[in-house]
This record gives sequence, C-alpha cells and structure tokens, in this order.
Amino acid sequence: MLAGAALVSCASSASGAEVSGPGVAEVDRSRLPISARDLVEVGEISGVSLSPDGQYAAFRVSRASVATNSIALDWYVVSLAGGTPVRIGSGGVAQHGGSGVLLEQAALWDLDSGGFRFRALVDGAVGIWHWRRGSEAEREIVAPGDISAMTLSQDGSHLRYSVGAPRKDIADAERQAYVDGALVDHQLDIMEPIAGGTIEDGKRIMQRLPGNWFERRRLLSEKPEETVVINLRPDSPSALPTFADEGPRQGRRVQSRDGTIAELEHDGGTKALAITRPDGSRTICEIDLCRSEKVAAIAWRPGKDMLLLFERAGSARENIWLWKIGATSARRLAETDGAQRSEMRPPRCAVGADKMICAEASAINPPKLVAIDYSGYVRVLADPNEALRSRIVAVATSFEWDRGVTGILLRPRATSTRPPVVVQYYHCAGFLKGGVGDEIPMLPLVESGIAVLCMDRVRAPEGSGTDQSYALALSDIDAALDGLDADGLIDGERVGIGGLSFGSEVALWAIRHSRRFAAATLASGQMSPIYYWANALPGRGFTEMLDRYWKIGDPDVDKQRWRQLAGLDDVGGINTPVLMQLPESEARFVIELHAKLKRAGKPAELYAFADEPHIKKQPTHKLAVYQRNLDWYRFWLKGEEDTDPQKSDQYARWRSYSAGQSLLAPAP
Repeated sequence: MLAGAALVSCASSASGAEVSGPGVAEVDRSRLPISARDLVEVGEISGVSLSPDGQYAAFRVSRASVATNSIALDWYVVSLAGGTPVRIGSGGVAQHGGSGVLLEQAALWDLDSGGFRFRALVDGAVGIWHWRRGSEAEREIVAPGDISAMTLSQDGSHLRYSVGAPRKDIADAERQAYVDGALVDHQLDIMEPIAGGTIEDGKRIMQRLPGNWFERRRLLSEKPEETVVINLRPDSPSALPTFADEGPRQGRRVQSRDGTIAELEHDGGTKALAITRPDGSRTICEIDLCRSEKVAAIAWRPGKDMLLLFERAGSARENIWLWKIGATSARRLAETDGAQRSEMRPPRCAVGADKMICAEASAINPPKLVAIDYSGYVRVLADPNEALRSRIVAVATSFEWDRGVTGILLRPRATSTRPPVVVQYYHCAGFLKGGVGDEIPMLPLVESGIAVLCMDRVRAPEGSGTDQSYALALSDIDAALDGLDADGLIDGERVGIGGLSFGSEVALWAIRHSRRFAAATLASGQMSPIYYWANALPGRGFTEMLDRYWKIGDPDVDKQRWRQLAGLDDVGGINTPVLMQLPESEARFVIELHAKLKRAGKPAELYAFADEPHIKKQPTHKLAVYQRNLDWYRFWLKGEEDTDPQKSDQYARWRSYSAGQSLLAPAP
C-alpha cells in the first residue's frame, strides 16, 4: 500500500487506523460476495523490469484457473507515459520451486529498449523467448537441457546462458530408477511417491533432496551446468565479449555503474551504511536511518549519487527513502507492500532514473502495477484485479503491540455484534488471500461474519529452541486477542487458529497448551518420530538441523524433548476440533497423531492431497482447501452449515463430533 492510504501501526490494540474496501460508502447488499474461487484466481504480478531508456516496463501476470487446474503466465509491456498494457506472449507452463512457490524471473531487456527476453517452459523444454516491438514473442533458443539463467554482454552483442543436464539423460535416469528400483539414500524422500510426487507440464517427475531441508530438485540437478555464449550479431563479429558481474540491483551490497559500492555492514555490532569509491575512499552514512536494523535493502538511483533505502514498516510493508550521499537527512518517498523479500524472487520494485515501478498489494487490495516518481507521485499502470477490488468491503486495521509484534485485523464492515476471529500466525505479506501458503480463506471468512487476525512472527532468542518460539507466539497471540476483545473488536470466546509450516506448528502448540481455541486447521506435517526417522540417514544433515533449531535428538534417547514437541502423549488434552489438510508426503508424518486423536474420540479429520509439495500449487486443491476450511470455521465458530446437498455427509460427521464433545475430558 502506498503513502496516503497506508495501514497505520498503532501503539496498542486500544486504537487503530482503519482502511476499508476501496470506494465503498456502505455495504452493497446486491454485490457478489468474495468467494474462495475469487481468491484462487487472483492475478499476481511479478518480474517487474524497466527498459534501459526508462520508457517502458515489462511484467508477468500469473492467474490460476480452477476450470483447467492450471496457471496461465502472460508477459506484458506498458509505456510509462500511459496507455493500456500490451500482452506480448505466453510465459509457458508454470514452474514451481521445491517447496511449491511459483518461480519468478525478470525480463532481460535489449540494450536499445526495443524488446526483451524471458525463459519459458513450452513443449517440455525451458528455452529462451524473444520479443521485439511490433512483433510477437518467438522462441529463440532451445538447448538439450533446460536453460536456467541468461545475461547480455555489456555491448549487447553476445548472450550468455546456463544449461542443465540434458532432458534425455534425466528421462533415462528416471526410467532406470523406476525399473531397477530407487536407492534409498539421504537424498531420497521416502515419504514421497517413488515415481515422483509432483506434476509438471502434465508429466510426473522424480525429485531428490539435495540439502537438509525440503527444497526438492529434479534428478541430475547436481550435475554442473554448462555455460554457452552465442554471438547475436554474426554478420558483425566483435571483440571478445565482456560480461559485467555487478551483483544484485537491490540488496545489502550494491554497485553503481561507476564502480562505487554501497554496503550495509556491521562494525563491532553496530550497523552502518558504508559507501566505497573506486579509489578506495569511504563515506559512512551518519543519519539514524542508516544504522537501523529495519533497513532491509538498498539500491542506487541510476545516474545519480543517491541511494534508495527500503525500511521494514511492519508485516511486508516497507518505507522507501531517498538519500543523497553525504546528506544529513533522507527523504521519505512512499510506503510499499506486496511480498516478503526473498532470494527466490526478484524485488517487488524496479528502480529507474526518474521513477520506480512496483508490483503493489496490501491486505485488502489485490495486486496492481504502479509508478512512483521521485517526488512521491503515484500512478497506476496496470490493474489486473480491478473488478475484484471493487467488490471488497472488509475493514483492515494494522497493529503494533509490545516487543514490536505486528499484525493486521480483517473484519466485517457492518456488524451489530462482535465477530468470532481466526488467527493465522507467521507472515502477513501483501494481499491477504489466505496467509502463508494460501490456506485460510480470509475475505470469505469476513463475508461470513468472521474476523481474521494475521500476525507476524517474532523469534525467541537464538539458541533457545523452537519450542520457546512457539510459547512466545502463543503469549503474543493471547495478548493480542485479549486486547482486541477488550476493545470490542472481536468475540474472544469464539476463536480459531490455523496455518502452514511454522504457522501450523504454532497452531498445534496452541491447542495443546490453551483451551481458548474453538477450532483449528493445519496445513503441513508435524514433528513426530516418523518425521525424524524418514530423514535421519547419514549425509542428509537433517538431524544436525533439528539439534540446532529444535534442540532435539534421537527419539529413542531424547524422549522428554519429543514428549514436549510432538504432542503424541497428550492427545487426551486436545479438545479443539482440528482439521488437517496436508500434502500426501507430509500426511504420513501425522499418521500417529491422527490415529491417536481418532481413537480417543477427538473431533479430528485428515485430508491428504496427491502430487503436492509443501505449499499446495494445484488450483483445484487450493479451492478445496479454502472451501473446507471456510466450512470448518463457520461450523465450529458460528454453528452454520452450507446448504449444498453434496456436503451432507461432511456435516453429519461434524455434528457427530459436536455431540461427542460433551464426553471429552474436561479442561484441568
């Protein structure tokens, strides 16, 4: 969200600045409510890049389709002078990282600004496609293996790209593993189907675990990539090409065109922003902002001796400051929102000489593309979600509590009673579709009269063990709920909690250690001895990671710690109805937990989704998860049931759980 419409942080839950759905004076009862499908099919903007002349921006729009169970990728170009964005071609088949995150890239512009290149998976091959103004994008290069990266020489005469293992070799390796059997070693995920636990371009692909976490990669990904350089001007041979390695344009260390380096560094525990000229002379920024731990990244303003400083402002929001080297103050340009900074995706803003172009989103505002000039003026360049935005009537309020804990409360705009609330704890980045992993249908919950509290993670001190972070999270959640309840913003007696990954671990911890939660949803696997032994083979590095972060060892030896973390010995005390919707491979980690809950007569259900990584990526699966979570919270927090006759069996089960709750062990 931009300056002038920002969610304002509050010192406590006693007060808060509100932002309502845009352009809505009062709730229009005739409008079409926001549905789970609306959230699945939101258009996402990524890969924003500026042409070298600063006149055009390229960007990619990804949009899921429930009807086709696929994600369409389309590249656009728009003039910064104004006008309608022009679609220049398809980005091919959507590709995802090992955890399920959609892979992004920025376009590679020609030096004359007349076109750009991008990589796309088409007909089973990731090749290079080239678009020139006045024509359609065409496939330019296909190699024996998939192309993973590319760059131009400084004079634009040569193209350098990297190629992975030949696709034929990968297919042969997959066939051999299928026919001869796959060796169970530290790189094989034994919980995933051996033939491959994910589908890409309509084909099942085998994967391996190259590290100690779960970022899966294709077979033969460990093979060194081949570097290829081609002459783009074969009729005009040039000298040996020079490829400048300038590093990232945004980050903690950035280099200007003249070789000046700006770097966020720590000197004796004190953070500083240092500028080092090519002659070795140094300038240290003396203003408070430059020493702030909240500065997440810096970038040079092209052609100027100025830096942009991106300062964290809560959740995924950032203040953008402009600082002239040597000045005694910086000027705040705008506040942006849209996504967590990550090495896996390009920055949300492309920085030009005259303006920045940003993929912008916020809690109740779906993504759009905006231009921000250096006076702070903001103009919308593209809005793929304009129709959806006009239907949003929720109220979003940003909070900051003790210890810098931040969060956003979404609630109905018009209500005569205090609404129940669902808590999602982890990150609150950009448009709040479903929180981390897109699992909790936030706006449809608000449409149903249920508020949503999204809270940003705060870690316990390093070395204290992950359970201390869980306990800290529960303490922060309790304090936030108590404050919101006291202010009359929520009904503190009707509270649900859910999440993915760390957020799901917090949710399970919460229903084990608190009686205030009336419903819970989990989206990923949990700590268990099965989880340990499935990943404990020597060479994996997994057990060392558990010892470092969880402070836990062998289940046969470290029994007390496993009782504390896994929760398998205290299912008798879990009375909160819990719905688990997990990827197939991670559902196997909770076999014991689920069986013990069911055998103890607890209100629990487990759904397993095939061919999904950690973050579910198939649109039909996302819709199913959203809708079932919506039904679950409506049932347990409000006693409401969907009238769809196809859900009769679902509600018959849930009513039986509800009737049986009186027989459950009472809270101590």
